[in-house]
Amino acid sequence: MVSDHPRRQTLCASYLRALLTGPYRHVWLRMVDRERSGEINFSAVAKVLARTAELDTPDGVDHRGLRDRVRRALSQDRLTTSTLDLFIRGFGIHGPETERLWILLLGGPVVPEPRTPQSLRRSSAAPADH
Repeated sequence: MVSDHPRRQTLCASYLRALLTGPYRHVWLRMVDRERSGEINFSAVAKVLARTAELDTPDGVDHRGLRDRVRRALSQDRLTTSTLDLFIRGFGIHGPETERLWILLLGGPVVPEPRTPQSLRRSSAAPADH
């Protein structure tokens, strides 16, 4: 899902860039092959996100496939909810920073569904509405 308001995407992407050049810079900096001062290294960010995406995909994820997604999110302000969720989980963004990202993108906080086998069993066992 993409926010239907381009201004929201721009504000959210700007705040995400600020987080990645500030308190979360150390996370992607460990993945850098060649550092360019002051710039976010999209390939290094993609490597961080690939590690997280691998948890969701048993076939594995190649970071090169995520590089364009990272570039679009951070350079062109084309940020989807699934991409933002991947950034939040991949970088361990939490607390007020997470809430602010969701508010900027969608206009309100998002409470993610728990990803547990137990929650899947509950939803499939729920009676259907007639």
